[in-house]
Amino acid sequence: MTELAPKTLANLPLDPLGADWEYALRIPHSPLGPGIVRAHVRAVLTRYRVRDVVLDGVELVASELVTNSLACTSDPVSVRLGRADGRLRLSVWDSNPFPPRESPRSGADVDAESGRGLWILRECTDDWGHYRLLNGSRMSGGKEVWAEWRAPCA
Repeated sequence: MTELAPKTLANLPLDPLGADWEYALRIPHSPLGPGIVRAHVRAVLTRYRVRDVVLDGVELVASELVTNSLACTSDPVSVRLGRADGRLRLSVWDSNPFPPRESPRSGADVDAESGRGLWILRECTDDWGHYRLLNGSRMSGGKEVWAEWRAPCA
């Protein structure tokens, strides 16, 4: 398979800015995961001309969700980033079926190194949630945590 050089990719026409799109990334259980996801999110959203203030929020939320997923499981995680129906949506899947829990600190200490995940989701998104995924008749398919922002493409 022939690879396109980055310079060649930069010259390809953009999809229509109002078109729906989706990108997916599977992250192995590795401390490199959050940084790779941040770079992926930044590259995709920059290409779609998402405003910097929204891009920064999506990048922070993506990093937080992947970090939390890697902390609660020893399996790979999957990330989806897309635009549909005028909304930007980020979702992170992991194999742990239990929903995210509010930390006892609950964002009160903004300088803390942990315990601010749900506070960040509430502050940086227009909407967010989570759901369990079924695997047959058992609740062992893991969970997906998602976040949305209103039509941020230029």
